[in-house]
Amino acid sequence: MAEFKIGDKLIHPVYGVGTLISIEERANDGTVTECYVIELARDKGRLTTPVDKAEELGLRRPISRGDRRELLKIFAGRPRRLAEDYRKRRGNIADRLREGNFVEIGRVVRDLAWLKNEGQASMGDRRLLKRAKELLAQELAAADGIEVGEAMDQIESALERRISEWEGQDQ
Repeated sequence: MAEFKIGDKLIHPVYGVGTLISIEERANDGTVTECYVIELARDKGRLTTPVDKAEELGLRRPISRGDRRELLKIFAGRPRRLAEDYRKRRGNIADRLREGNFVEIGRVVRDLAWLKNEGQASMGDRRLLKRAKELLAQELAAADGIEVGEAMDQIESALERRISEWEGQDQ
């Protein structure tokens, strides 16, 4: 189980990036639970997560430099065909985003960017693509100590290079 320290940047798969601001004991129904208190970056709210449930909930540190190479490989990889049925596609993508794993988020971004480039993305697909890019940008910004906008520019640039390679290829 990962141990986090006050001041650590953390990624929650649903709420995004935050900073661990304290570790507190909370009493509930006669039991005392140790909890992480996380200040969320996106909406300035606070999130309380039981320490013993942190791993199960997917709480983790931001992507490392070594893992960044893996993300670039994902972007460079061949897009996966997504389900034709929008409901199945949306459910699958939402599940992958909830996992909070940067690998899956990177694949979602790549696959939806390809779908959009092919002119086959619905409005819902575009919203999911935007959300996936935001999650990834928040994580990269936290890892590198840069602004989210700058991280988003890096993602967009990597996708633009890849999309230009897709053009004219038979997928």
